[in-house]
Amino acid sequence: MLKYPHRRQPHMQIEEKQIVINGQNITLRSPGRQDAKTFSEVRDITYHETYFLARYPEETDFTAEAAEAMISDIAERREEFLIGAFRKEQMIGCVMVLKEGNHIKFRHKAGIGIFILQKYCGIGLGRQLMEYAIENARKTELEQLKLGVFDDNVAAIRLYEKLGFREWGREPHAFKLKDGSYRDEIQMVLFLS
Repeated sequence: MLKYPHRRQPHMQIEEKQIVINGQNITLRSPGRQDAKTFSEVRDITYHETYFLARYPEETDFTAEAAEAMISDIAERREEFLIGAFRKEQMIGCVMVLKEGNHIKFRHKAGIGIFILQKYCGIGLGRQLMEYAIENARKTELEQLKLGVFDDNVAAIRLYEKLGFREWGREPHAFKLKDGSYRDEIQMVLFLS
């Protein structure tokens, strides 16, 4: 049996992009190891600010060390990436494009997720992050991006539809909240070609 040398694929390079929203200079770029602390902090804060994420704050322990490991790991992967939104050196939001695995049947698709500090919601930052992530995903061999969204997250659903995502399914009672109420999860997909 022949053994083929491991051919390492180049990792995804995200070009830094400067944007201005409401007079504020914001940089969109890949987070580096030096951003691990601010990455873990903003993720923790967003878990406290909204229930639209998959976990409650007490169910996650995303330390600076865990953030650094995640940043380093993703930086070495092909077709997967993080794009952080930074005001000065403080991360204020992040979009992630992550594959489900590297199985042949799944290589053509990835999941996309986003979180933004509440005080930066509703000003167009989410759209800028998502558009830049989609633009970069189109530079890869990915064919589709998929996401799940709470059925009562109307603003997010509206944004995703404007970006070209279409609903393909709905899971009833996908999330049970602490108060005993349920939320459906809407599954959406964007075909990149």
